[in-house]
Amino acid sequence: MTFRHLTLEYDGALARLTLNRPHQANALNLELAGELCAALAEAEVRPDCHVLVLQGAGRFFSAGGDVGAMAAAADQGGFLKELAGKLHEVMLGLAKSRLISIAAVDGPAAGAGLGLALNADFILASPKARFLAAYAGVGLTPDCGVSYLLPELAGPRRAAEMCVAGRTASHADALEWGLINETVPSGDLALRAQQLGEQLAAGAVAVLGPTKRLLRARSIAGYEAHLQEEAATIASMAGSADTRERIAAFAAKASR
Repeated sequence: MTFRHLTLEYDGALARLTLNRPHQANALNLELAGELCAALAEAEVRPDCHVLVLQGAGRFFSAGGDVGAMAAAADQGGFLKELAGKLHEVMLGLAKSRLISIAAVDGPAAGAGLGLALNADFILASPKARFLAAYAGVGLTPDCGVSYLLPELAGPRRAAEMCVAGRTASHADALEWGLINETVPSGDLALRAQQLGEQLAAGAVAVLGPTKRLLRARSIAGYEAHLQEEAATIASMAGSADTRERIAAFAAKASR
């Protein structure tokens, strides 16, 4: 399949998925969300593929949801619900996939981009990485599992710092808080992700998917319900005049 906003390459047992909207900071719009669903489904059915590496082209891993598209939508509530719903298909796809996913974060991961990284099974980050919720700045509530995964991984107080107070976590913070597995120099990040993927694929690959399923089994039903609540809540924010003003201001600033 040909993709417009991402690339999907195969290297032995590894699939390498690269968000490829560098001039838009790899912002996640509806088209990219749909392509992510299709790419995950494609890799999932390849019998020789066992590991998925997620990365972003350019300076950003992903700046999150496409605020410009939100600002341009005639029905912002409907658009937010549709976008969150499609992105949540991606997050559930990652969570339920037999593939072991590795996020290689070499720049900011914000909002939905943070959610994409947190939904991976492993996260490797360079010193260029920054992790931020960023929702409050545009008058929105978290989506993509951020409000579920952050408290689980970093604890409720750290999650409140990021989602309510707007704290940005450096790569060092993220390692200390348990958000990521390890830090890697920027120039070595792609190689380290490949090495980890090859290490996993060199083992008993038949047990990878079932082991992942068992590790996530206790939380997956609750997670799916939580994603539905996130989507409904973020869509409801479009009724706020403050939110509409914040979205418009952010989009205008980003377009300069």
